[in-house]
Amino acid sequence: MKKRHILLGALGALVLVGGGSVLALRAGAGASDRAELEKRWADGPSRFVTVDGVRMHVREEGPAGAPVVVLLHGSIVNLHEWDGVAERLKDRYRVVRFDWSPYGLTGPDPSGVYSTPRSAQLMDGLMKQLGHDRFAVVATSNGSNVALEYNRAYPGHATAMAFSMLPLERPSQTRKVDPRLAWMLSFHKAVLPDWRSHWFWKLMLEDTTPPGFVPTDRMVDQIYDMNNLPGALGRQAQYIQANVKAFKTSDVGAVAETVRVPVLLQWCSYDDVISQGAKASVARFTHAPVELIEYPDLGHFPMWENPEKFTRDLKRWLDKVTPAAVPAAKA
Repeated sequence: MKKRHILLGALGALVLVGGGSVLALRAGAGASDRAELEKRWADGPSRFVTVDGVRMHVREEGPAGAPVVVLLHGSIVNLHEWDGVAERLKDRYRVVRFDWSPYGLTGPDPSGVYSTPRSAQLMDGLMKQLGHDRFAVVATSNGSNVALEYNRAYPGHATAMAFSMLPLERPSQTRKVDPRLAWMLSFHKAVLPDWRSHWFWKLMLEDTTPPGFVPTDRMVDQIYDMNNLPGALGRQAQYIQANVKAFKTSDVGAVAETVRVPVLLQWCSYDDVISQGAKASVARFTHAPVELIEYPDLGHFPMWENPEKFTRDLKRWLDKVTPAAVPAAKA
């Protein structure tokens, strides 16, 4: 009987602690501090540029006057997704990357609009402020949608376009999701819609990458920190809902038909988030020469899973389709 009372008491204490933690998190206890995050994640070459009322987090690296390459990250992440790629490109190219709205350290949009067209509009304003008129665009996941919409709405600036994850159709709604992640998604939707744990984001990365890939603490920390900024998940939900509506009511993939510059598809066959296949994706670019490279061993984050191989092929293609690059410095 005594052991039973002890167990019941311990269980009651856990319930009280857990309940108190949930209430605290719902009240904002888990929210990130923007000033602290900017010290941690906007160091070095980072700066902030205000475009149409939106304070945008931007990085530029590489020789001034070199061909410009713009890197667009995917959803849930930020410009640091490209750290390994930027490091390998900046000896020959002027590498520009930024947190496109509503992600990363880029601030809230006073217009209240979060959608692919709005993100493309802000990209146009940013590139004009930075003084870049012609550049190659490298994009992944929903960043690819932003890149394609930018090229459609503001033609004549992109000189070449490279994509890895390319959602020309609505992402798969039937893919098998890790049961732990599925449970956590339901839990957060019902109980903690404005906060996610480190474990949640670690599972998210593991669920979309090949077996054996282990996300680093830095990868998980940056997603956790920036997505727990006040209001961040709500703004992202607005963006995703706008995307869902677009996929349901229009042929989103038709935007590929407006591309008339060289295209590289670095197709990662292990990924099962993207619905359409490689050949179907190539076929949508009806007015552009397309080079296809397939990677059976890479998933949704190839620039993290194997940055050496991914960047080697990207750099070879960029050297071929862009103006003369700055020679690499001799050791």
